[in-house]
Amino acid sequence: MIWLGLLVLACMVSFVIYVSVPKTDDHPKRSLGRVGVAVVPVIGAMGLYIFLGNPTLPAQPYADRDGERNLAAAAAAAGNVTDPNYKTDQQIRKLLNQIVLSLEVNPRNLQGWIVLARGSLRLGNVERAVAAFARAYALSGHNPLLAIEYADTRITAQNGEIDSTSRDLVLHALGQMPNHLLARYYYGMMLKQDDKSEQALRVLSDLHRDIPTDDPLGNATESEIKALQQKVDQKVEAE
Repeated sequence: MIWLGLLVLACMVSFVIYVSVPKTDDHPKRSLGRVGVAVVPVIGAMGLYIFLGNPTLPAQPYADRDGERNLAAAAAAAGNVTDPNYKTDQQIRKLLNQIVLSLEVNPRNLQGWIVLARGSLRLGNVERAVAAFARAYALSGHNPLLAIEYADTRITAQNGEIDSTSRDLVLHALGQMPNHLLARYYYGMMLKQDDKSEQALRVLSDLHRDIPTDDPLGNATESEIKALQQKVDQKVEAE
């Protein structure tokens, strides 16, 4: 149903464009061009959806997502015409501009905000991604999957720091989805940030046993476990 919602959103943009282009009954070719311009957002939205993926899929920590560049690289590519990702990013940026127009017409379109958030993150615009996820989360009725993706983006924007809002999002997601891997990961990181090393170590060790071998979240979790184990061992030796 997500793809259908996005298609409807694109149709709305097309309608706005269609009615804004002057009508010319005496020039059939111009009328045909009017229709052609209007259908561009529909095609673009479908392409953007295919590229960015299903908005309801669970998230992974941004730094560990397979195949995605980090924020610094994405921002650098935005203005570098020699970057191999430049053309793709330019296409995504144009499509996101269409989504922004559609959201001005219908600001309650959940799918539009989700696509804008993920597309903005893909381009390295983390601040817009955070704002878009905030709108999507509110419109969703506090969907737990969006809660953890919103938290992930906020934490990325704050260089790994988990503030009170992100804490609430993680705890809400964990309460609704106690086996969700990313929610468990961030719960462990919350404990680590609170200097509860032993509890964090237990949470992340349990998590690591449940992570599939090909999941990139495993590498991040393993690294945190090693650091926490060293800290716990040093504390025991000091006592």
